[in-house]
Amino acid sequence: MTNYLLLLKRNNLFNKNKMKKSIFAFTLVSLALVSCTKDYSCSCTDTDTYDGETDVYTYNYKVEGATKTEAQAACNEATITFTDGSDSYKTKCELSK
Repeated sequence: MTNYLLLLKRNNLFNKNKMKKSIFAFTLVSLALVSCTKDYSCSCTDTDTYDGETDVYTYNYKVEGATKTEAQAACNEATITFTDGSDSYKTKCELSK
């Protein structure tokens, strides 16, 4: 009878350790799969050409609480080109940290 109780105790302890390992592994996998949101910055350059004169402006804007893919998409949306005859307007934005 004592051997049987000892065996049950050992099996129960083994199952607890196995459960702890399973929970730990599940937690690690869950953390790896969750997308982290951060604050990113887009660095933009405006180039205006009007009557043969060119002006260049640079500025940054924040993309807050986004994944890297979302921030890249926001920078890409801000990249535009407009031409009217010899006049043109171009904004080129790139993701920066």
